[in-house]
Amino acid sequence: MIIERTVWDGLDAVLLQTETVRLVAVTAVGPRIAWFSKPEGENLLYWDRDAVRRGEWRLYGGHRVWLTRPLADESEDAYMPDNDPCAVTLLADGMDACAPASPTRRVARGLRVRALPDGSVSVVTYARNDGDMLFSCGLWAPTCVPATRPIEIPLGCGDATTTWDVVHLAIPRVFAGNVTRLDDECVVIRDNTMILIPAGRCVKRCVRGEQGIVRLRCEGFAFQKETRFQPDARYPLRGCNLAAFIGEGNWMAELETYGGERAVKPGETLAHEEIWRLTDDA
Repeated sequence: MIIERTVWDGLDAVLLQTETVRLVAVTAVGPRIAWFSKPEGENLLYWDRDAVRRGEWRLYGGHRVWLTRPLADESEDAYMPDNDPCAVTLLADGMDACAPASPTRRVARGLRVRALPDGSVSVVTYARNDGDMLFSCGLWAPTCVPATRPIEIPLGCGDATTTWDVVHLAIPRVFAGNVTRLDDECVVIRDNTMILIPAGRCVKRCVRGEQGIVRLRCEGFAFQKETRFQPDARYPLRGCNLAAFIGEGNWMAELETYGGERAVKPGETLAHEEIWRLTDDA
């Protein structure tokens, strides 16, 4: 295993490489994961440091630490601040990077990455309340990928013996300058799996996915993000814990998971874990 500080795209970063994966987390702005692949493979993540700006804020791409707010699923608090240099701690099996607390909200965003014995990677996003007042939020973990491959979300509980199973789907029709179609033929459901196929149009679908899986279908393998579904959690978008997004003109796509929203007391940390794995079952 290799864990070392490095420079990537001109930015301070940390490299984590094992026998199964290569991961680069940018710590100069973020924190962010900018690269994820097989050890000698191509980057599966979208990255462009100059592509999208909103005032002084830059998207960059990769995997980020965003927040949802109760009754305001997408707000200024979702994105900012996440362009600041991070404090970095190297661990025996990974790294931790935490950005300074917001000067107004006094909430710090962090990312902890650890290699697991089975070849997968634990990716924990967290928000820490450094203030002396309450804050409320949920963790939003979007991962930018090139919009060149299908995205899949298994639906239902996945238990063939269940006697009760309901699928909840939410469609953001107009949001953040985007407009989607309700009857978009690039969204299909096959074998209890929802598939988003890039077709040049903006599309987003959010689901209550009890299996907690969203994956990118690649050539001969899949990049899969897994998160534990919590039945009693207050998820955003009226109960959605998973989402997939494709931008207009296929400029990029996202694999998204959400954590439950709740009050975060002063000094408390709210965390949300994903397991990243590269599967061979194409």
